[in-house]
Amino acid sequence: MRKQGQRHSHVVGRGPGVITPDGCAVELWATLPPGDIPVIIGPALPANARILDLGAGAGRLTHPLTAAGHHVTAVDESAEMLSRIHQAETICSTIESLRLDRKFDVVLLASHLVNVPDTTERNGLLTTCRHHVAEDGVVLIQRFTRSWVQEASGPRYLGAGIKSETRVESKNSAGCDLVSVVARYSIGDQHWEQEYITRLLDDSDLSIDLNRARLQLDRWLSEDGRWVVAKPERSPSQ
Repeated sequence: MRKQGQRHSHVVGRGPGVITPDGCAVELWATLPPGDIPVIIGPALPANARILDLGAGAGRLTHPLTAAGHHVTAVDESAEMLSRIHQAETICSTIESLRLDRKFDVVLLASHLVNVPDTTERNGLLTTCRHHVAEDGVVLIQRFTRSWVQEASGPRYLGAGIKSETRVESKNSAGCDLVSVVARYSIGDQHWEQEYITRLLDDSDLSIDLNRARLQLDRWLSEDGRWVVAKPERSPSQ
């Protein structure tokens, strides 16, 4: 197991192979299929879109997006993860420190990264999104909601031979909706475990954070509200 740095002090990962600073197992994420995410976000993507995939990992979403004809730039702080990505530009960087000199039609912040417990770190993620999205573009965000807590615990089959078992417990503190998550994964006789603390975000919570980064909540992409569309904040004259 690789010890976590201060940025990821709320995350611990265990298991065979390389474990990234945010507790993710490279072998697991290189195998994990995208599920129904491409279908959910598809309506928000213009044809042949320029997409910035933040926290792209091993290409779980990058690969189906490039296969659909989009031009994807994949960003991750793990070189090991990025080595699994093909047919897309890759950039090894933390999300918060990324500052490219170009804009994108779509900025993708998936994997519930926005639910990081620390407000300053969340603002850093969203500020990077705002910096890179075109004025007529969109930011697509995947988040944990309060209703997710009621249904997240238990076993699941994730496809590609991956089984998971998740336990979610509330840790509400000082008015913040914090939960602890223990997720166990297995592929055959290989087993991984990831523990982390996450903060639930409803529309009002998320709107406050988006506004701080000069973004605004536009609409839901999924009925459960776990995928949302944000757009650059407009000035009164626009």
